[in-house]
Amino acid sequence: MRHALVRRLAAHLGAVSLITGLLTVATPAAAAADAVTDLGVSFPYSSAGLAVGGDRVFAAAHDRIIVADTEGNLTGDVVTGLLAIRELALNADGTRLYAALGGRNEVVEIDTASLAVTRRFDLSARCPSALALLGERLWVGHGCGGDTGGVVGLDLSATAPAPVALVDGLRFTPELAAAADTLVVERSDGRFSDVLIYDAGGGTPVLRGTIEGELHRMNGLRALALTPDGTTLVTATDSPFHYTRFDTRTLAATGTYGDGWDGYAAAVATAGDGAYVAAGRDWGSNDLTLYDTATGAVMFAADQPDAEALAEGLAFSGQDIFMLLRSSTDRLLLWRVTGTGLPASTLEVTAAMYATVGSPATIEGRLTRADGKPLALKPLMVTRRTVYGTKEPITGVRTGEDGTFSFEDTPQERGELGYLVYWEGDDRYRRSNAAVTLTVRDRSTLTLDGPETGTAGTTVQLTGTLTAGGRPPSPGSVITVQRKVFVDDVIDGSVRLPPVTVNDDGTFTLTDTLAIAGRYDYLAQYRGDTASSSAKATHRITVE
Repeated sequence: MRHALVRRLAAHLGAVSLITGLLTVATPAAAAADAVTDLGVSFPYSSAGLAVGGDRVFAAAHDRIIVADTEGNLTGDVVTGLLAIRELALNADGTRLYAALGGRNEVVEIDTASLAVTRRFDLSARCPSALALLGERLWVGHGCGGDTGGVVGLDLSATAPAPVALVDGLRFTPELAAAADTLVVERSDGRFSDVLIYDAGGGTPVLRGTIEGELHRMNGLRALALTPDGTTLVTATDSPFHYTRFDTRTLAATGTYGDGWDGYAAAVATAGDGAYVAAGRDWGSNDLTLYDTATGAVMFAADQPDAEALAEGLAFSGQDIFMLLRSSTDRLLLWRVTGTGLPASTLEVTAAMYATVGSPATIEGRLTRADGKPLALKPLMVTRRTVYGTKEPITGVRTGEDGTFSFEDTPQERGELGYLVYWEGDDRYRRSNAAVTLTVRDRSTLTLDGPETGTAGTTVQLTGTLTAGGRPPSPGSVITVQRKVFVDDVIDGSVRLPPVTVNDDGTFTLTDTLAIAGRYDYLAQYRGDTASSSAKATHRITVE
């Protein structure tokens, strides 16, 4: 949705960039069919149209359409002379491609054999943007600002079809989706998006009902997708941070994909048999996640650490998925992900809850088949998400004979540190991934000082200092002190002294009475918190 993209762009400009460098792809030999292809153009935009069919892939790059084959290889063919391409739509047999040209207020029809523009449909002052194709009827979502948004239909069987209005007076350009006998139209008030469900099986669409955006808290809708039978709708919104599934007959919400914070929705697509939902996210943990349509279970997830997903840039091709990405250097990339229909694999990853700045942390896990048997000697791709949100690769990780793996990493900054472990899959088993998060704390230091000798019946004073990362600790930090007394090297008693609250500068003081002669051993301990690690210190006093 175009108004959502404006808000999102403003937010992105104020955020720390997740892009750290030019995209590099290290593809294991067993998954060599997966590929990321640089489409050869600079692309600073946040959305790009994509259409797949007829053994070819069509990618909209603002003023041109670039063609690749279904292996992800560029064919060398390019359709030029276009301006501000917003979205693409391909007919069922892959012979005609349609492009919405917002820069020229027209929709063009392209013969996919010759790549020539065969027809132009004038949509003057309408600013066409979204496309949805049902048989010989092309639905066009448009909007130039104000209350000019709406939807028109074009009868492609006519020689010169005239636009017929279906919806008028919308404040924003609507997103569209169409399949079987169902047409879906977004209607936004600038915050929440209603979704209008039409029965389009009889020619002129008839409103079936409305899914209310405020009721379902659909804020900033970015994409819509229907299963091929038209009965299931999936919405992608900025908030809530998941994709919502609706029944287009009852208009009821029937489930979600990706509950919790997984990143902003950018694109969504459904498989040709309706079995899977592919979700594209930007500014999140994974660029691509594949879900089981019926259950919402994650089938696999994948990430390109130095690139982000583009709105409208996601499509299935049989068991493969194609996705458009923008690299850290604003290059337009085509990502081919294979093998979505293979038997599942399972990847598990674990780590301690806390890590300390400057100390190695161990991350370990296991890769297995669905039946629990190990997948041995498999190379793994590991991405570290730093405390600043940037993504960095960790190389050289692979499974052992029993499917287990382990690696160490030494964090250098305090905060949340995440690790995504990803197996590319092979020709027998589907890819899988798992993630774990560490809370990295500052290293704490604790001192405890006092006299080394004393006299029975007197009182002594002990002092100390607590620091965390070289700075005073959190306000209200508490030190506990355990005292043990030994007489002739035999323990005579152990007492926990009253806890001591640390001063603002990290210092503390405690007093104790030396009741009898002997050896007094003091153990001071700081338990730590979410920002600083635990620490301890000892002191001994010999009492005569």
